[in-house]
Amino acid sequence: MPTLHIYTRVSTAAQADEGMSLETQRELGIKRAKELGFEYQIWNEGGRSSNHEGVDKRPVLSQVYAKIKTGEIKHFFVYDQSRLSRNDQVSSLFRVECNRNGVTLYTRDGRYDLSNTTDQFMKKIMDAVAELDNAQRAERTRLGKLARIKQGRWMGGPPPYGYAIENHHLVVNPEEEKWVIRIFEEYANKTATIDIKLMLDSHGVQPRRGGGTWAVGSIQALMRNTHYIGYWDYTDKRTGETVRVDCPRLLSSALWSKVEATRKVYAERRSGGNAVRHFYLLRGLLRCSHCGTLLSGLFRPNVGNGLYYCPKKEREWTKRPPEKEEKWKRGRVCKMTRSLNVNETDELVWDTVLEVMSKSHLLKENLKTETFEKFGKAALTEKQVAGHKTRISALKKQVKQNVQALAMLETNRILERIAEEQYPLIRANITAEKVETESEIERLQEEIDGVARNKRWVNWIERFQKRLQEHKLFTPAQRKTFLEGMLTSIEVELVVPNVHKLKINFELPVVEDGIEYTDPKRKTKGYRLREGVQSVTVEGAARQYGKKKRAR
Repeated sequence: MPTLHIYTRVSTAAQADEGMSLETQRELGIKRAKELGFEYQIWNEGGRSSNHEGVDKRPVLSQVYAKIKTGEIKHFFVYDQSRLSRNDQVSSLFRVECNRNGVTLYTRDGRYDLSNTTDQFMKKIMDAVAELDNAQRAERTRLGKLARIKQGRWMGGPPPYGYAIENHHLVVNPEEEKWVIRIFEEYANKTATIDIKLMLDSHGVQPRRGGGTWAVGSIQALMRNTHYIGYWDYTDKRTGETVRVDCPRLLSSALWSKVEATRKVYAERRSGGNAVRHFYLLRGLLRCSHCGTLLSGLFRPNVGNGLYYCPKKEREWTKRPPEKEEKWKRGRVCKMTRSLNVNETDELVWDTVLEVMSKSHLLKENLKTETFEKFGKAALTEKQVAGHKTRISALKKQVKQNVQALAMLETNRILERIAEEQYPLIRANITAEKVETESEIERLQEEIDGVARNKRWVNWIERFQKRLQEHKLFTPAQRKTFLEGMLTSIEVELVVPNVHKLKINFELPVVEDGIEYTDPKRKTKGYRLREGVQSVTVEGAARQYGKKKRAR
């Protein structure tokens, strides 16, 4: 007995009210099969909108199409032409294959033998009508959406992080708002995005997309979101018209501007030349005083070190018009005609920064305040110390349980006792809980240690010296991160043929700052900090030109 293959699909929930629900299509297909005396097979696509018109974007339709091509399907039913496709290209594919393989097409309105010329013509007309109907629907939807947006209503979909939807308008989500502000403040203070991610995860802040932890890309995208300064733009894809819609503001203009400036600096550093294969400590900080270009790095494998140089002359020379036959001349584009030895320059800048730090009263005062805030509080009572210790003991058991849970989770994954897609989420949540618990243990232990330190007082000068020693042990990558946080830029000027002048610009006025005592004779009566300047200038020898050609 022949089989009638019944294809069902809906594109919107509203179609159920228009008599085109999946169940309705199925019943009509089965009814037609019984009228024909055929068996039947259901091919249910479920909900697929007009965004999935292509055959490759509909898994079930792809299977049907493949069976039509192989001749396995000879009788095919769809509710109407639009269920198959409103796209003429897709309809044409089916017309060709159905004609080639002798397939008869059935709809609620009739039967089409696509090997018959008249039926082919009618099928083309019906396909054209379906495509026109689809275009008109899309246009009505587009105009309706644009009209709603012009009224200040939300365009649809989930709201940005920090907001909720009420009466089709954006309103502030207070719980999320504080974290949006925290993200911007951290980034404005040059906290790395990966550290912001760790901060959010450690506080148990859930991202909007779910999944337990934040992605660095999500944080970077969030900081480009203009909603937070009171507006958002919608551009109509068809006409190119842009509508600006006001919404509640979460940030001050000053904070937004500071973040934009920080992002611009980082973007400039990333784009300051071609992809870098070698590590350069000062890349992104060194800037040519003569032309304003960020210096690039050049590695010399025959010598084993590298150079910092101004790339302006190279860029300008490659962009010169072909009709110009002028010869290259040193110093014509930029006066920076001598490069800097990477190792010597890195050492000079690093030692200078540490020396400024060691003499800075402002940095010492900051550490003193931090130390006293951390350890100089009123001593805990013996009962409070005992309570802290009990709490620490309980938290350590919780950490141990987290470790055991992670081990068991790994075992279950290997033995395939849990779904593979569930594994990352469960692991992330357990790890986040473990990190948060460990942080609480450290905080309680520091408070207990603070009691002991209060008994012998805190020598914050020793603490300051210890921190300087720790800086000296930094890895190259840690040094780079540290310098990018301490400095704004390093201006390089070639003052004489063999000498460079480096002006190191700090974020804070820590150069040559000082202390002024209220009573110079009695220094115990009080003092105030005297602000210094934000830059220091040092000199370094320029690289001498050799006879050998530089390695590229």
